[in-house]
Amino acid sequence: MPGPGRQFKKNYNKKERPIIDENNPVLKAFQSYAIELDAKHDRYERIVKMSRDITIESKRIIFLLHSIDIRKNNKQKVLEEAQTRLEKVINQNFKAIAEELHGYDPYQFRGAYSPGLQEFIEAYTFMEYTKYVENEENTSEGEMIDWIELQKKMTYPSSSLEEGKGDDEAGGGSKDTSFFVDPTEYILGVSDLTGELMRRCINSLGSGETDTCLSCCKVLQKFFTGYISLNVHRCRELSRKIYTMRQSVLKAENVCYNVKVRGGEAAKWGAMFDSKSIADDIDEGFF
Repeated sequence: MPGPGRQFKKNYNKKERPIIDENNPVLKAFQSYAIELDAKHDRYERIVKMSRDITIESKRIIFLLHSIDIRKNNKQKVLEEAQTRLEKVINQNFKAIAEELHGYDPYQFRGAYSPGLQEFIEAYTFMEYTKYVENEENTSEGEMIDWIELQKKMTYPSSSLEEGKGDDEAGGGSKDTSFFVDPTEYILGVSDLTGELMRRCINSLGSGETDTCLSCCKVLQKFFTGYISLNVHRCRELSRKIYTMRQSVLKAENVCYNVKVRGGEAAKWGAMFDSKSIADDIDEGFF
């Protein structure tokens, strides 16, 4: 038989289960908070996955646009495919995020969709630059999209709402839903466009499109002049992107300098410069 000391220890370690009152208002309040937080976290994760799909597709479209080569005469075909795929992203991927955010504050989930939105803006503006600005078409349609026009494209009819979601809000069922395009996100996305213009400048040198090199460099200089005039003391991300933009401007200016100095031999030098610049380039996007 166990000694008295061991018996005392056994009884001492034995804990009685506390009696929980299920009707306690504090307990009910915290249970409702837990349900609300779990729903918010689940929605956040779903938006992150949707944003990741947008990022991947946008990067693929950017890669497609870089395949334009005057020697292959494939510009029109590539632009049509790129625009079709971008419109599909708007009508499917961003529409799904808009449905998730319907009735919620979009700034609560900004970190979830910000990478995809910036990458999409970079791809869309790069497509429009290649389609309009590079050709210098002074028409009513030959302008790069701004954030207000992009917001209009991302506005969807009320029929796109999920069943029952609009019925909980008074008068909300008849309203259209839209994906909120934050002007700050638009500025950050356009700043990433300069990296693609730098690559376009270098690739054009290899294909003998020296005029494209010069036009890309001029646009880069204008972008950089405009961005350095912004007050970026409170936005570390924009400050970092402006630093990367400066590197892109210097690389493009170096290309144009060699075009002017070396003339017809600049293309041979461009192949060496291209391999060096890609190795040292800083990716301003998201992984």
